[in-house]
Amino acid sequence: DFNNLLTAIQLQLSGLLERHPVGDPSYEGLNEIRQTAIRAADLVRKLLAFSRKSTVRRERLDLGELVGEFAVLLRRLLREDVRLETDYGRDVPLVLADKSQLETAVMNLAVNARDAMRGVVEPGAGVVTIKTRRLTGAQARDLGWREATEEVALIEVSDTGPGVPAALLDKIFEPFFTTKAVNEGTGMGLATVYGIAQQAGGHITVANLENAGAAFRIFLPAATAEELVEAPVVEKVVKAPRDLSGAGRILFVEDEAAVRGIAARLLRQRGYEVIEAADGEEALILAEEWAGQIDMLISDVIMPGLDGPSLLRKARPFLGDAPVMFISGYAESDFSDLLQDEVGVSFLPKPLDIKTLAERVKQELHAG
Repeated sequence: DFNNLLTAIQLQLSGLLERHPVGDPSYEGLNEIRQTAIRAADLVRKLLAFSRKSTVRRERLDLGELVGEFAVLLRRLLREDVRLETDYGRDVPLVLADKSQLETAVMNLAVNARDAMRGVVEPGAGVVTIKTRRLTGAQARDLGWREATEEVALIEVSDTGPGVPAALLDKIFEPFFTTKAVNEGTGMGLATVYGIAQQAGGHITVANLENAGAAFRIFLPAATAEELVEAPVVEKVVKAPRDLSGAGRILFVEDEAAVRGIAARLLRQRGYEVIEAADGEEALILAEEWAGQIDMLISDVIMPGLDGPSLLRKARPFLGDAPVMFISGYAESDFSDLLQDEVGVSFLPKPLDIKTLAERVKQELHAG
């Protein structure tokens, strides 16, 4: 529901900003609203990550490579406040996880470590250390992951700060829990990391170190040989065309009237013919009425009555080989099993903005 509201806001703002570009008296206010909507969307993504409902793009990952590539950015992020050290273990197994999410998790932990040392450790004297290790199941269980698999990959982020007060250890991963001052944090950073670890099939723990500081440990199950064979090869993103106009007849199915109306209007402005449907049942009737004449189906996933995947199964005879794009605020993995052997299906997460939507529509129609 929040993503639908944000989609309506962002799509409406996209249209307004096109009519009131930089230099227009209204631009500054509209852009401020857009930035607020972007922050709200980021908070929703963090909530979805905690609840394990965010969109995941799993790929085979070498944790050493991931940390090594990301360390340059982290050093700039941490600035001169602290020193970043890396310690790469040997024979760390590959894992299947979302690279972007893991980078977010490591970044959140590193920033949290920096903040924990601020005002306590002399500027420049603090150290954040990121380790990668291969663990046996027994070793992982000893460190706190009770349900550890036989082989585990570990990312540990530690600091030389004061450690975590014992009374807070059980609360630290709760959503909105924070010890920071008002306006200095949402309390979602560590909750997001917790959700990312869980969504990757792993676990996270926190422990105070004997000398000083705390260690946050992300445990990830090692990918099996079968999983590595089946893992999709991640393709490089093709640069979107600058000209976002196009042509074709689109059946747009969305039960949220504001989202449907704004998206349809903005797509029409770019040259598309858009047939609107408020639910799956209406869309099925329209698909049969326009059999063989629909160039693309765009549909929400969760709708009352006939949901998106069920609609596709029933409407496919009328759609032929037309590409299909599902839009949803939930993770693609939550409904991908319902698609069975369907081909030509893509996914676009909510909240939407018109540029991304227009880019993807043009790409899908061109590919088809």
